[in-house]
Amino acid sequence: MNRVTKISAWLAMGLFIIAAPALFPGAAAAQTLDISIKSDTGGSPPGELMLIDPSGDRTGPEEMEIHRRNPMSGLYNLRVNGRNTGVYTLYLKAYSASGSTSDVRFPHMNIKDGEVHHYDVNFSVEGPKLDVRRTRVTPE
Repeated sequence: MNRVTKISAWLAMGLFIIAAPALFPGAAAAQTLDISIKSDTGGSPPGELMLIDPSGDRTGPEEMEIHRRNPMSGLYNLRVNGRNTGVYTLYLKAYSASGSTSDVRFPHMNIKDGEVHHYDVNFSVEGPKLDVRRTRVTPE
């Protein structure tokens, strides 16, 4: 296979991937809500995540990320449970089926072993829209 043929094949695959959502509308990406925590100093994050959705279903505890497909609109309760003393950054990102996004970040959050950071996550699938605030810090 010569170089021109290889380039043409890659170009054709790339164009197909770009056009796939228009050709197969049912294959469009689902709505998602992604939450992740990262250590500001490297290594494992100092806390783990737990999420309670508007119907009361619980996800977690998870060490680094929670991924919810087709989340419902409403108020979610997010907890960061301190497992070590350290500094973390919390990332929340919502994706709509059309490709729109909304994201919120809480950088440089100090947590101690045994602390729980509570967040209210008001999520709407329209848009999507995220409204997040830390409500309190409690002992575990």
